[in-house]
Amino acid sequence: MKTLVMLILLIITLLLVGCGMADGGRVTARELLKQYPNEDIFQFEGRIFGNVTEVEWVKQKTSSFTKYDLLGEIKYQSTKRFGFKDLQATKLPVGTKFYSTSEEGYGGFLIVELDGEEYFYQEMLEG
Repeated sequence: MKTLVMLILLIITLLLVGCGMADGGRVTARELLKQYPNEDIFQFEGRIFGNVTEVEWVKQKTSSFTKYDLLGEIKYQSTKRFGFKDLQATKLPVGTKFYSTSEEGYGGFLIVELDGEEYFYQEMLEG
């Protein structure tokens, strides 16, 4: 019995440690929406991107961003913390298109096109 309990504790510990390391410092929608339920975010390729269009240092940098490849479009809209999935957004309407910012990939930033305007979203990381 003691061995079984030790084995279960070891498995739980390995799962918890493994999950913590596997995310690479990424924030989950569940974590983010728990603290900031009105956050403007969407998920793409398992990564959460937040609207940073009005952040001052981003405003200064946006002229260096060029809209490149169409990466996808929003398929779902919901503010539920649980079950958040790729191509789901909290505020962006279904059908909203988003693009990479260069030939080198998205580099942590994506450009969202909505009603003829461009908005900038950055990958949300812990820390």
